[in-house]
Amino acid sequence: MYLVEKKMSESKKDSNELLNILMIIIGALFLLMGVINLLAWGGISLGIDLSDPAVVAALSILGPSGLVSAILGFWCIVSGIGMFGEEEWAMGQALVVLSIMAVQTLSIMLSWFNTEWFTNWVNYIYLVAFILGAVGFFWLLFTRKRYH
Repeated sequence: MYLVEKKMSESKKDSNELLNILMIIIGALFLLMGVINLLAWGGISLGIDLSDPAVVAALSILGPSGLVSAILGFWCIVSGIGMFGEEEWAMGQALVVLSIMAVQTLSIMLSWFNTEWFTNWVNYIYLVAFILGAVGFFWLLFTRKRYH
């Protein structure tokens, strides 16, 4: 009996791979949105026609949160990778990142009332990020014992 318990305690715990992968993907998208926004502020268009009203509208959706999106995306990727190792620091960092992501995207989504929000691809990223942030935050709270 002792050998079985010892073997189980030495084996690596299963990680929640789906949440980790989703955090890395959404982090990469936030990082991309932040970089695009920062480049647009610097006048670098990446071949995008900045005189097109649709492009200007898409970039203005990112607004001043371009820096926040880039930083949030970076830390989301870092915590997603760290959670593969069931690291306690990564779980704590993920709780912070997911809560900020949920609040930031909710404030953006509240501005969608009386608009055709579904016509802009960036809005779908915000919608997925809000769902991931809210659900992921509570999921980590309910499964926090695995990280101790």
